[in-house]
Amino acid sequence: MPELDINASADEVVGMLNRGQNREAAARLDALRLNQDAVVQEALDRYVAVRGQERLTALRAPDALSAEDAATLNPTLERLRGATAAPRFPTDAETQNLSQAQQYDVYASVIGARGTQAARDALGTQDRVILGMRNENSTLDNNGRGEFNDRLVVVWKDADGGRHAREFNHATTEPTAQYDHHAGSDGNRIYADTQRQAPRLATSPGYEDVRTRKIEGDDVNGDNVRDMGRLAEGTVEMVRTDHASNGHTRSGREFSLRPSDEAVRNGANMVERDTNADGWFDSRDVNGVQDLNNSFKIHRGSNTNTDSAGCQTIGGGEHTAFIDTVRANPDQTRWQYVLTSVAPGQQQERAQAPAEPAPNGQGRAASDPRDPAHADHRLYNQIDGHVRALGPPYDRNNEGVNLHLLAEAKLANLSDISAIATNNATATRAAGETLFMVQGRPGDPAAARVAVSADVATHATPEASLNRLDTINRNQPAAPTPALEDPQRTQQQEAPRRAHQ
Repeated sequence: MPELDINASADEVVGMLNRGQNREAAARLDALRLNQDAVVQEALDRYVAVRGQERLTALRAPDALSAEDAATLNPTLERLRGATAAPRFPTDAETQNLSQAQQYDVYASVIGARGTQAARDALGTQDRVILGMRNENSTLDNNGRGEFNDRLVVVWKDADGGRHAREFNHATTEPTAQYDHHAGSDGNRIYADTQRQAPRLATSPGYEDVRTRKIEGDDVNGDNVRDMGRLAEGTVEMVRTDHASNGHTRSGREFSLRPSDEAVRNGANMVERDTNADGWFDSRDVNGVQDLNNSFKIHRGSNTNTDSAGCQTIGGGEHTAFIDTVRANPDQTRWQYVLTSVAPGQQQERAQAPAEPAPNGQGRAASDPRDPAHADHRLYNQIDGHVRALGPPYDRNNEGVNLHLLAEAKLANLSDISAIATNNATATRAAGETLFMVQGRPGDPAAARVAVSADVATHATPEASLNRLDTINRNQPAAPTPALEDPQRTQQQEAPRRAHQ
């Protein structure tokens, strides 16, 4: 099978849409996607969703389509509506055998969907454009040294219009607890900016195994403890600076990148801070969104330590190649850096089993967790309470959202949901695009956490989620079914406890 030109194929489909050939465009898109790898299908959808945005929005308007056209087009319109959301993180194996042109299209389509117009304009030149793909993890991972589990990609076109991409898979875009003030101070620990000793401070719970370094961050909630920060998702213009080379140069310094002065001036809400010291960045952090400063660099990390206090760092011996790639255009002095989180819930879906029919004509099957006799009913009720507390838009499809979240919780082996938090509202991202189910005490770094796409959850149908939940439960050990208690006996047992509250 000849290689698919993702870019040209997207233009073909968008051209048909713009000529009003709606059904033909959907059929052509389906034909182009047929038998292609998922990573190619996703890139094609992203390109079409971005380039055809105006026309696609018009087609989604009420009464824009006849009933016959709606039946044909709505599945495609729905899929394309989600194509510009946080992308899936493709594995190394998925991209290693793609041509340079296809690799470029995979990542340039993400830049087109998640970046600003400045980043999209740069794709039309010979400038190198940098993409960061963030796999969210706790600042306490690896005893506070961090994980190289993110990806930086450089994409560009040559003088002849040839498309190129290079991946750097030993990268991080997040800070580490080794620089966190909440890890404590014995009175000798140093503030990085002033080089002065920090007063004694007890180690926060969860930070006991962190081997500390100098203290970074800013105190943004007024508790006299500095808070770790990271770049929020979005586009940041970078310029040349230097950074410690970790012994790789005689001078001790080497080329790195930092936000430009213009980026800082326009960088409102471009930094997130972990003010509650739970190792995560979400809506539970008081004053957790701040403006950009120029300290958030892209620089070298070590082989066994990310060395990140909030910078994007590259380890595994890849940094030199990254810098050589970034600097290959001698006329370039500014670089567009597009950072996006990847889609939550990266687990591979199992084949869905058909839903079990309700016995004896009953309206709800015994395998339905909304039934009090179901083993997952308690967990379902916990989720339902938290979803109702979130309010719109999550409560509009309440049962669909609840069942989708329950399936995600079961897939992650959560048995108790103590809270559901949302992502922060930042410069380029609305609050509530991601939901975080938490098992454990609020603010506890040891609490388990599962991220779920709010867009997927709010559009989930109860039927599809029940099918998925049934499949998950068939592949997991059965939980004990709760006994149905006599209400009178329960009331008698609970009465003494209420008297002591």
